[in-house]
Amino acid sequence: MLSNAMFYRFVCATDANYSLNNRLAVLLITVIAVSCFDLLTLEFATAELEDLDLSNHAADTSSGTMFNQVFWLSLFGLSGFMVLRNPVQFRKLLFAQTPLVVLAVLALASATWALAPDIAGRRAILQIIVIFSVFVGVCYLKTPYQAPLIFYRVATAALAMNLLAIGLGCFDKDGYFYGIHGHKNILGATALIALFLGVAVRHLYAHQIYRSLNNAYLLIWLMLLVISMSKTSMGLCVLVPSLVIGSQLVARTFNVNLGILLLFMMTVIALGVVIVMSMHDLHLQGFAGLFLADASFTGRDYIWAFLLEQIDQRWLLGHGYGSFWGIGLDSPNIRHGRGFLTLLNQGHNGYLDLLAILGWVGMACYLWVLQQFASQSGRIRRTQPALFSLCWMLLVLTLLHNVTESSILRGYSALWVIQLIVFALVARAAIEKEEPQ
Repeated sequence: MLSNAMFYRFVCATDANYSLNNRLAVLLITVIAVSCFDLLTLEFATAELEDLDLSNHAADTSSGTMFNQVFWLSLFGLSGFMVLRNPVQFRKLLFAQTPLVVLAVLALASATWALAPDIAGRRAILQIIVIFSVFVGVCYLKTPYQAPLIFYRVATAALAMNLLAIGLGCFDKDGYFYGIHGHKNILGATALIALFLGVAVRHLYAHQIYRSLNNAYLLIWLMLLVISMSKTSMGLCVLVPSLVIGSQLVARTFNVNLGILLLFMMTVIALGVVIVMSMHDLHLQGFAGLFLADASFTGRDYIWAFLLEQIDQRWLLGHGYGSFWGIGLDSPNIRHGRGFLTLLNQGHNGYLDLLAILGWVGMACYLWVLQQFASQSGRIRRTQPALFSLCWMLLVLTLLHNVTESSILRGYSALWVIQLIVFALVARAAIEKEEPQ
């Protein structure tokens, strides 16, 4: 009786009619959220690049940990059990995002042309397991609104652990706070996700949560964002809401799809940058220098130049999924790179990394995924405005974050899992809107 009462309170249940799959879905999404907020692997210490040995680092990054393998295989087993109990419901949701299925199949097929076929195959299977588990969890929740609530609950636990980390002195050598996440930029992105979830839950569950606790939650996460000194995340904290809210106002005024509008705006901005650079004979660093104190993006321009050279060699299908960074001493960055490039395991740009592993075919598939999301989200804009806004906020956050970091199609990266959650939520909401009540 007590466990039932705790369960209903945890999900803010309004009735007691929960099937076994409904309950297991809550468990599945909770465990995935715990993983996203780094509560399974608390990192109270951080390593600097100069402290890493190349041979050991190459070996470590080319093989997964036993814990992660067992963790995701366990979720896969639980997910499979749930699907067997009601396969029709899951089939509807999965094929509502057919482009994502195609992208996953492409990743698996790329093992046939990858630089490291065994590693590519293993990582592609893991990616399929992650996608499968996320979609199963969202599919069998009693209501899609429970997903942001569950993540909010877990974010509260992560907040408590980060406050503990302050007392433990989890600051890097420059004095930036990284909490339980191992790096200030990861903490910054986590804080942003937590803030957006807190605001959304405040509206979705206005009568079921304590507003005073929600106020404290938002205030402390904002404080953690500030002391992390993650410039990217602090900028996105202002830019993302402004971009999404402003675009929504324009979309409503002219009755156009928000996704198409955002795509148009980003295309216009990109073309404007190219035109200005061409008129003044500027390279990227020279153009950035007009606006930024650090025009090299903290050395990222060097990484991107190297990536573009490698992409040009395999521009159509790429080097194979998971077969560019972290495949041992045969990794292109180790064989052809110099200096700190040899110690990296990502290109600090999700779009360039996607081109590096799956080429322009992979990029086209990913754009198809985004187009499907935009189309489906347009169907729920009026009927579920809070869910619509939250999903767009989280998606735009992850898309902009990938300009300087990499998470697209990247294993169980928290920001990639958030994208998957968003895709699944919107697909489910669109399906339920079309089905007769």
